[in-house]
Amino acid sequence: MTPAPETPAEGLLEQLASRHSELLVLSDSSLAMKTVARRIRELGEFDMSLVGRLEPGRRLVHRSWQGTTSTALHRLVVPEGVGLGGKSIAQRRPVWVRDYCTSDAITHDFDELVAREGLGAMLAVPMIYDGEVLGAVYVGIRAQASFGDQVIARLEEAAAVASVTLVSSERAKLQTGMALDAERRRMAADLHDSVSPVLFRIGAELRSLRAMDDLDRIRDRLDEVQRQVASVSALLRDSLADLNEQPPERRLAVAIQEDCEAFEERTGLPASFVALADVPELGPGRTEALSSVVREALVNVEKHAQASTVVVSLVVAGGRLTVAVADDGNGWAGGDLDKVGHLGLPLSVRRMERVGGGMSIIGNEDGGTTVRAWVPCVAEGADDV
Repeated sequence: MTPAPETPAEGLLEQLASRHSELLVLSDSSLAMKTVARRIRELGEFDMSLVGRLEPGRRLVHRSWQGTTSTALHRLVVPEGVGLGGKSIAQRRPVWVRDYCTSDAITHDFDELVAREGLGAMLAVPMIYDGEVLGAVYVGIRAQASFGDQVIARLEEAAAVASVTLVSSERAKLQTGMALDAERRRMAADLHDSVSPVLFRIGAELRSLRAMDDLDRIRDRLDEVQRQVASVSALLRDSLADLNEQPPERRLAVAIQEDCEAFEERTGLPASFVALADVPELGPGRTEALSSVVREALVNVEKHAQASTVVVSLVVAGGRLTVAVADDGNGWAGGDLDKVGHLGLPLSVRRMERVGGGMSIIGNEDGGTTVRAWVPCVAEGADDV
């Protein structure tokens, strides 16, 4: 059967989805390295790929992987010079072995773990940017094999691209932090300029009371001090209200960021929020519906997914705002939510439908689950309850 031609709308949605994925990669380092792991595995007929980040103590930590059949090599800590990856970052060059467990070119601290994964041939290439080693990428084959010059060159090119991607994502994170710091400094300056002069006057009035004997004048001065204290209290109250109050277009983003931070505190797992668009004003009903989906999805990751990282993203495209919660855990097996014991997710689906939106839950091709919820980008209406 000849497939139906793609409609313009379908083509546009595909382009938007691709752009969304690319922007996410540039905005979140953990997702960037997961994408790198998938791409380097696709460079050749490799059974497995790994990406390790160089962390404090010059230790390589496996943070991303594709094609593994066990958790033996997940989050493995590799000291510099040890094993295949440790040797590659110490010597700053590609290192490969035909058969890992019998090679005399590397140390054998991790033979048992590599054997559990069934690997024979492995190749590791360091990720280097501007002379600094950032980590290493690996590929593996579950048989004895050799790696030719062309394969090594392709992996070196991929490692160079991965290094740029990693640096870009870290710089984007730094720029966001700098913007937040600048906003905090502005608020601190505003408070200083408004409150400090009044506090100085109060101190001066109190000091002048010591030299007074006239009770009527003392009472007048105390009345003035009381008025100034009331003025300071009002300034502080208004400032705190401004800090606590969020404009409508920021409430959703702030709520999601707080939920991600709470998730990290509870679980110790990284949860990143990436907003790829300005949030339009949705109205309280739609905002709360989307927030509830994010909270429920994070709770399910915590309870069931056995994930190592979570990314929450927000994008506006095609006249609707979409929030996605993606994890790298066990994956979604599908089925009837009402029959498999989930209560929160079916309630979330019905809630999204009540505000004119929708929700989907899919298993990712490379493992993990993505929960998406969307609403129309229109002003609050009768269906926004």
